[in-house]
Amino acid sequence: MATEEHKRLANIVKQVHAVLRKECEEYGAETAWRRHLTRNDILQKYVASMKDLATTHWKGNNTDSLSGTYCRIEWIKSQCKEYFFNGGKEKYSDREFGIKAKMGELSIDNTNKSTSLTSEQNCYTNKVLSNETNEKFTKVSVLDVGSCYNPFETETTFDVTAIDLVAAPPTVLQCDFLNINIGKEKILSIDKTQILQLPEESFDVVVFSLLLEYMPCPEQRYLCCSKAYSLLKKNGILFIISPDSKHVGANVKLIKSWRKCIYKEVALRWAKMQTFVQDDVLYQSENKIFIPQDFKTVEYKCNNENKKHDMGDLLFTFNELPFAEL
Repeated sequence: MATEEHKRLANIVKQVHAVLRKECEEYGAETAWRRHLTRNDILQKYVASMKDLATTHWKGNNTDSLSGTYCRIEWIKSQCKEYFFNGGKEKYSDREFGIKAKMGELSIDNTNKSTSLTSEQNCYTNKVLSNETNEKFTKVSVLDVGSCYNPFETETTFDVTAIDLVAAPPTVLQCDFLNINIGKEKILSIDKTQILQLPEESFDVVVFSLLLEYMPCPEQRYLCCSKAYSLLKKNGILFIISPDSKHVGANVKLIKSWRKCIYKEVALRWAKMQTFVQDDVLYQSENKIFIPQDFKTVEYKCNNENKKHDMGDLLFTFNELPFAEL
């Protein structure tokens, strides 16, 4: 059962979200976001509340009989290790090469394990392919967006860039991810507390932990994911942690897109094969990401029975990630 302090902190977070969404409806998304950024005291209070919730209240409550103490941060760490250090990346790269070969644009000789491209694909050389699939990792470059308190900084296998709307020096840098420039290099402010530009295709992992629900409109959520795609290396992974608990297959259309393919054609082929239910409002647009809260007709009934099943449903959802079977 949630304590009074737990409820108080959660209400602070919910209130910030509610005000942002209300102002988005009244003034439009861009104006609402600019107004939001000016309220430094509110932003500081929000970060402090989220940190307390994550490190004190959620950590103690998230348990599972199979995995022991369950924590979204530890789960991300473990999945990264499986993917980058224990053969996961190579497995899914090989699978992608196989799909590309079936499309008639890539030839693979399984006898000597060599890979070659047709003339149409010479822009992507064997050398680059070898680097992408066989790179030996000592550290995984991670961009943690909306980091709050940099929970990944103690992980020795991670090289973390932690960003949030407010800076918490020296480990969290101030950055408005919606409006960040993406270029050839990282650019910091003179005082080294703010990131002004991030380098394209420079991260193995981008983490959105409870981030997309913060965004008040579908276009902004899409923009966040588009920026993450630009920042990820090929074969990189986007982690999206969401509080919306659903059954095992509910988000499979989105989950299959969380790994950045080596070949865009393979991702497009998969996307064209998907069949979307026409009346499913969550998949109404190709350049927007909807959540149930966007539709006023959708109401949440928060009762004890729903709460009891939320964590189990979320764990099953995690198992649908591309590398969960490893």
